[in-house]
Amino acid sequence: MKKHLLRTFGLAAALTLSTFAVQAQTGWVFEGCWNPFPTGTCYDVYRDASGNYWKCKACGTTTNPSPKTCGQVNPNSFGYWCS
Repeated sequence: MKKHLLRTFGLAAALTLSTFAVQAQTGWVFEGCWNPFPTGTCYDVYRDASGNYWKCKACGTTTNPSPKTCGQVNPNSFGYWCS
């Protein structure tokens, strides 16, 4: 019974660490909320490890930013940072 319990605990710990490592490897940093227009929905903007900016879901709702869930954008050339 103890071996089974230790094996289960070890597996759970390994999966948790693997998930954390995958999220940490992305290197994406939240920059703020941004909108390409003066009014309307503000979006989460993240910067990746290469310095590229990505517009994701509505401000405060992005959980796992990635190229699959966000679109590349240049918020410094146009648009508005939301307060």
